[in-house]
Amino acid sequence: MAEIAPFAGLRYDLTRVGDASRVLSPPYDVISEAERLDLEARHPHNIVRIELPHGEGDARYSNAAGLLDSWIAEGVLRRDTQAALYRYEQQFSWPAEGGQKYTRKGFISLLKLEPFEARVVLPHEHTLSAPKEDRRKLMRATSAHISQIFGLYRDPEGASIQPFAALEETAPALDATTPDGCRHRLWALTDRAAIARVAAVLRDRQILIADGHHRYETMVSLSAEMRPRGRPPGRSAADWGTVFLARAEDPGLLVLPTHRLVKNLPNFNMVALRAAAAPAFEIWQTADGAVSPGVASARLAAEIEQRLVREGKERVVFAVRAAGETETTWLALREGVDLSSLGPPALRRLDVTVLHGVLLAPLLGIDAGALAKQSYLGYTHNSAEAVNAVSAGEVQGAFMMNATKVEDVLQACEAGFVLPQKSTYFQPKLATGLVINKIDPYAEIVIPR
Repeated sequence: MAEIAPFAGLRYDLTRVGDASRVLSPPYDVISEAERLDLEARHPHNIVRIELPHGEGDARYSNAAGLLDSWIAEGVLRRDTQAALYRYEQQFSWPAEGGQKYTRKGFISLLKLEPFEARVVLPHEHTLSAPKEDRRKLMRATSAHISQIFGLYRDPEGASIQPFAALEETAPALDATTPDGCRHRLWALTDRAAIARVAAVLRDRQILIADGHHRYETMVSLSAEMRPRGRPPGRSAADWGTVFLARAEDPGLLVLPTHRLVKNLPNFNMVALRAAAAPAFEIWQTADGAVSPGVASARLAAEIEQRLVREGKERVVFAVRAAGETETTWLALREGVDLSSLGPPALRRLDVTVLHGVLLAPLLGIDAGALAKQSYLGYTHNSAEAVNAVSAGEVQGAFMMNATKVEDVLQACEAGFVLPQKSTYFQPKLATGLVINKIDPYAEIVIPR
């Protein structure tokens, strides 16, 4: 099944750049323009300058390649002398759960690229063409994987953890706390026998893409283009992608809900929606009153979150805030509703599938075509932001839901199904700039045995 391998990564020389937190960044797809400018101001070598380069049109990609080459030449980025698996740990807390602390662990490695049809690497949601083209041009220009895909694999016995145990007792090669309060620690595992033990565990596993679908598909499409002529598939470094892999059972996994924000939808009417939804849902309203941004909206959002969790233990339930209404509408799926059109049982029990298949598509007309065009829907993982957007009249309604469980996603994807876009959101995001994989297509990858 999955083949992994160590690699000699490019890493920041911390004697040159100082505090690593000043050169790391979030992934490209969650950075606003204001955040990009702030990251650039933090350090002249912040990785965002390469990950989201400046320039007109395609010139920005050649600008990124030039920066990467110059940083390597200056010694700001140095290639490790030994191939390694990079143990990566994130320590963070989540305010919505009273500041509960989490530690998420995994490792960064190479993964042999396989098309989704091979069922070795599994997608869990659909992708869009524009982000893939952007990443393709950046990878082609730089010949590098600047950031990692986030993948999950099953390992209930924890066999893949043991080879890293002794390493974690040593001082990390990188220890940095980013402005969001997340602490990032990185170690390099170079012991060949230990690496081989990790690889052996993964060899009979499937990998679920938790985040980074666009980048993975781009890596696969570019591999044939970059592979030297006459080289068999799998024998070139271009046939391997860079991934962060974590156990699906890791206690540090935190998945946030992705609330749907309805906007610009012709003839959106909450009264009509409640009437149309009544056959499939038990519906009631709570008189929460009008709220304004600030403490009041945060308090209401927290109350909605808590009730969603309570009500959602036994059934699928949604909370809806609509513009012009002071009440919160609750919709709980009735027993015995025919959900066969949603697919097999693995899909029918998912809140996100029910939301799209029973409410948004048939009753509001927000179908697959609208999703592909990115029409009518916005997204947020922050309940207070959803409440505020409705109160401020920025959106017509907010459909709030519980997070999709990792086990449910795994079962659906292992059965061969793909979920709607924005079905999961793993918190926190991986830091960009920890390790860069500079691709030499003529190099062969040594598979640990």
